[in-house]
Amino acid sequence: MKLIYKNIHIGAIATFYIIALILRLITLFIGNKYPELRGDYAFQLSTGLGPIIGAFVAMAIFKRKTEYTLFGKSVWKSVATIAIPCAVFGIIGGLDTGILCLLAFVYGLLEEYGWRGYLQYELRELPVWQYVLIITVMWLLWHLDLDQRNLLGFFPLLLFASWGIGKVASDTHSLLFCAAFHGIVNFSKRGLLSDTTFLVAFISVIIFWIVLWYFIKVSSR
Repeated sequence: MKLIYKNIHIGAIATFYIIALILRLITLFIGNKYPELRGDYAFQLSTGLGPIIGAFVAMAIFKRKTEYTLFGKSVWKSVATIAIPCAVFGIIGGLDTGILCLLAFVYGLLEEYGWRGYLQYELRELPVWQYVLIITVMWLLWHLDLDQRNLLGFFPLLLFASWGIGKVASDTHSLLFCAAFHGIVNFSKRGLLSDTTFLVAFISVIIFWIVLWYFIKVSSR
């Protein structure tokens, strides 16, 4: 067990997390000072910059690496994971909805590059329950606007997401797949699932992803 912990670079993790927290605080401050910005897509995307920038800086300074990449074990599966849902939701709801879906995936990637791409890979030698719990707590604290959330409901959601998206990362190594799962949850919060057509599309997309990655065995490249 001591050898496992020796391979974890605490300084790199601290650097990643401090940067992620500072940038999160900055966006929260700006959002509170200028509430009209909250509806701006560019500003919404900026709120997810902390984890990815923190990961890049930590990996550059401390020479840390990750095997979790944009395309992971399959380029074409990763591209299809993003393209097909955006096309489906675009057909159902129009071009604006398709673009909104894509933006949700982009936001998901900004966060997932940090939480899964860097942090989970850094902690990968720990037992699953340990790194899932560590990431969940750090992720929870990163969401500093907790006064706007039901903590009792939010913690189990993040715990499940840390396990579920974490499994996607370890199984496929595809950060685009992780981003898609993260993004579609955010996308669904816009009230679209109250519409039966969107609900069916949402469920179909999840099934499509599972079949694509876990049941279609084709050359990975």
